[in-house]
Amino acid sequence: MRITLGWARCADNVADILRRGAWYPIVEEPPDGHVVVEVRQQRVRLARADVTVRAEPPDHWSIVVRTGVLRPTLGGRGSDVVTTYAVCPLCHYRQDFAGKPTTLKCVRCGASSPVDWDETC
Repeated sequence: MRITLGWARCADNVADILRRGAWYPIVEEPPDGHVVVEVRQQRVRLARADVTVRAEPPDHWSIVVRTGVLRPTLGGRGSDVVTTYAVCPLCHYRQDFAGKPTTLKCVRCGASSPVDWDETC
């Protein structure tokens, strides 16, 4: 059984190895200012300054705003431009949505969770 020391997701300005909006378990915290997270059963060492850390596992959908390199994409209907997507707190699935929902149900894992509108990434 893996011991989880907390949860981390990439900071707004860093979207390299980690998926934006997804939280990953912290499995090691070396004293040199880094954290080690588990990504797809692999350990990844990151500077602590490049991640946001929380003690408890995520229970809300994260809202990600597509900017910069991750450009907006065309939606499924007509020529609507989709500039945001939600990330499931359990399985990390990226899901489009309409409006400003208070809860979402994941089409991949089926979990229903509230949406975190207080902090976008």
